[in-house]
Amino acid sequence: MFGSSKRATFKPSVFETSSRRRHRRMPPWVGILFTGIIIGAGGYWFLQTNYGPKRLSLDESNKLTSEVTSLSADRQRLQSQLESVTQERNSLQSQLESQTTGMNQAQDQVKALTDNLALLKKVIPADPSDSALGIRVGEFSGPTGKLNYSMLLMKKNEQDPDFQASISFAVNGRYRNGRSGTAELDPFVLNVTDFQQAAGTIDIPATMTARRVTVKIIDVATGKVLTTRTFQVSR
Repeated sequence: MFGSSKRATFKPSVFETSSRRRHRRMPPWVGILFTGIIIGAGGYWFLQTNYGPKRLSLDESNKLTSEVTSLSADRQRLQSQLESVTQERNSLQSQLESQTTGMNQAQDQVKALTDNLALLKKVIPADPSDSALGIRVGEFSGPTGKLNYSMLLMKKNEQDPDFQASISFAVNGRYRNGRSGTAELDPFVLNVTDFQQAAGTIDIPATMTARRVTVKIIDVATGKVLTTRTFQVSR
């Protein structure tokens, strides 16, 4: 009358506590993973500490930054000096090229003048005495009491050494009283080169008007008369 005597089967509820759940073990691979992570981190720390680059302190970092800044300033200064030296070198190079051009032009002018001088020597009448030093050209003029002279002296051999010559004038003329006479003037010394000009004005007797001049040239070193020529005085 009261029903079956079978006992009801137990079914666990979803609300039962964890203490009543079945205890489960951690898989082995999880432990191996954690162990590998720990060993790897330790190895990295060991290598970084013993073999890796040294970490700088704040002071060392600031010092390194200051040195880098100083080196950068030095580099900029040296670069500026290099640019200045380069500009100076370019300027000197330009000046050298300009001077070289000017020197070449001067050498061309000297050559042209040398050629003209050689031609001039050929066309100017020679000294009739054919001496070592000749009076190739002589011009004389002047009022009463004065004698203006201009002479061109040339060595017969341009390779001969330069020397000193004593030049004297013997002036023949007429005085105001109508008398004629000759005045021997004091000699003067001239350094003679290959092509030498002598010009100037000298005094003669105050009342004399020059008509002719005899020029005598003597080698000062030897006392030898090199040449003697007579020229008319123009008025």
